[in-house]
Amino acid sequence: MVRVLAVLLLVTNIFAQEGDIFDTPAEQETIRLEGTIPSTAPVAVVEGFKVVARERKRPGAKKQYSKMRLSPVDATAQQKMTQKVDLLFAAASGDTLALDARKSYDENQDKISFKWASMSAVDFQQQNETAIGFRIPEVMIEQIFLFKLTLNDGRYNTNYLVGIQAKPGKMASYKGLKDQVAQSGDKVQISAIAPGAVRNKDISYLWRAPDGIALSSNTEPDISFKVPTTDTDSHYILFLAVSGPKGAVMDRDSVRVTVISKTKEKKAILQGLNTGSLPAARVAQINQFLQSTIQQGGYIDVLDPELYATLATSPKNYFYPGGYQKPAKSPFEPVFSVSCNSLADATENSLAVGGTDVIAWDFKKNDALKLNYYSVFKTASGEPAKKTLQRAAVPLKMADRINLSTTIVLDNQGGPIGMTDIRPAVEKALQELFSGKKAKPKQDDRKGSQDLKARIQQSINDTIEFYKSHPEVLAVTALIVGGLTIAIFGGDKDLGMPPDFPFE
Repeated sequence: MVRVLAVLLLVTNIFAQEGDIFDTPAEQETIRLEGTIPSTAPVAVVEGFKVVARERKRPGAKKQYSKMRLSPVDATAQQKMTQKVDLLFAAASGDTLALDARKSYDENQDKISFKWASMSAVDFQQQNETAIGFRIPEVMIEQIFLFKLTLNDGRYNTNYLVGIQAKPGKMASYKGLKDQVAQSGDKVQISAIAPGAVRNKDISYLWRAPDGIALSSNTEPDISFKVPTTDTDSHYILFLAVSGPKGAVMDRDSVRVTVISKTKEKKAILQGLNTGSLPAARVAQINQFLQSTIQQGGYIDVLDPELYATLATSPKNYFYPGGYQKPAKSPFEPVFSVSCNSLADATENSLAVGGTDVIAWDFKKNDALKLNYYSVFKTASGEPAKKTLQRAAVPLKMADRINLSTTIVLDNQGGPIGMTDIRPAVEKALQELFSGKKAKPKQDDRKGSQDLKARIQQSINDTIEFYKSHPEVLAVTALIVGGLTIAIFGGDKDLGMPPDFPFE
């Protein structure tokens, strides 16, 4: 009887345990959810810093930097912006800043990935996974630059906009407006805002244009218009007034639009860069050599450099907004400068003498003749567009001072062994320059494995031929090599040293 009761108790206990296992699914799900934290998106926390260089304690020491924490601008200032942001910092034009999101977190303890992007075309450098560094462009008026931070925890994205309120610096060089060159009848676009910057709605603009110029708007920062069709080169001057929130004029600026007639034949000027160290006769010699070579090739008509002074003083047409008292000499007149240090200077010289294209050359230390070719059309502030700039170079080594068309050929010891005509090399470079192809170095100047192998083989052959013709040198060389071999690897009795002496 006792045994029967024991078996019944055992069976009852087993079924009771199985009953707990087969509870309703709803009850089990409720228990599991009560112990789980709801999933949420990551939270962005961004800090701003101004990066400043430390004073060097000794000359030649490595430059070091410090970070100064920036305080966010209050919410009232953010509400005035057309573009809403999550965080706004104030900085001066030209400052170097850093944004760091290392304090961002996720409540579910998920791993977060960071991705920074510039919404205002400002270049930045990724310092690490969470931080970036960049330099604020120099601006004429107060502007906003945007950066977007994207956080991802594997399930959710968090987008966070950070605005940098840039104020003009005391020595800001950026004026917003850039002089332009266009052909007769072309459409011109001008912007008073730094590239990629967000417009501040508290700033107002007022443009004034000469009669006959129909602006797309007189009060917008970005304007466009079609230049008149003209048979002569002309300069159109536009004025801009920038006003603050209370209507007071903050700054004034102007822009010159040079219009070149489409009926005008293309004429290039020859312009040497950085010629201060060269004698005037040398500069004239190079100009004459290039001019004759270019015209013989039929690439483009080249203006005579000796006539530049006369061409620069020829009368030009200037058009100003109504009511402007035209001075005897226009302050916007392109001035020809003999000292030309950049392509922007070369563009200004081309406009001064009535050229449409520029062939700039650079001749340093008689080692190479570097050539640049571009058209002045649609340039801004004299700088040619990089996509339209063509370059070529002619290696000269040491050019003859008497005749530029020849160059001295040197042997391996640097002694002159003859002369060679460089005109074919210059003509080839010009052909590639005007066809848009980049000049390639000579095969002998290329550094590669095949070239190195050929040089080594040639050196071996030259050495063998040398010893064949100079047996006495071969004998002396054999004696020296034999003595060194004995000194290093043996013969200690002859030299009075242990065999392993060089290695002790």
